[in-house]
Amino acid sequence: MNKQRARTIDEKEYRKEQLKKAALQLFAQKGFRNTTVAMITQKASLSPAAFYLYFKSKVTLYRTLNKDGINILEGLLLHALGKNQRCADTLLALAHAYYTFFRDYRDYFYITEILHLGNDEFFYNANMVKELEERTMQLLQIVADVINEGIKKNEFKKVNPFKTAMSLWGMIDGVLILEVKKSTSFTGFDVEALINQMMELVLKGLARA
Repeated sequence: MNKQRARTIDEKEYRKEQLKKAALQLFAQKGFRNTTVAMITQKASLSPAAFYLYFKSKVTLYRTLNKDGINILEGLLLHALGKNQRCADTLLALAHAYYTFFRDYRDYFYITEILHLGNDEFFYNANMVKELEERTMQLLQIVADVINEGIKKNEFKKVNPFKTAMSLWGMIDGVLILEVKKSTSFTGFDVEALINQMMELVLKGLARA
């Protein structure tokens, strides 16, 4: 590959990343409905026509950001698996990894939770729905595998690993959404403390007597 071609490819990737970065910030600030392609390209210092060289539509870009967010979260979860001897410690580490995603990648959290979209805008594409469901199942399976390992080691009670993983995920989501809605500030408890309290209760419930 000659230098000119390499430079052209680098420039295209840079422009695409600029569009994604601008869109991520705008979607988080204004929501999906109130963000236009013109706003995205203006923030990225590109022409509106340039947008369609990289993305078919605003929904396509949102979908791309959603996948990026899931990949980031997956990396954090896999890193959290670490070398904990106890499955209870690993589950706690996974919960903290999800909180880290919320804290450090807040805009991506909004994207992966699809907080700015209505079902009519995002889920009209059956292939898109299937792909996102499969990726979500993969994340849940990471948690379910830890629970299953805990059962095998007689550390946890015999429960349905996947159902338990889904329930745990939902509980963490609930705490995080409370923070998004600013519903925790008046209590004096921060989100991390609430997650720790929730996990203490969950792990006590899972623990084999």
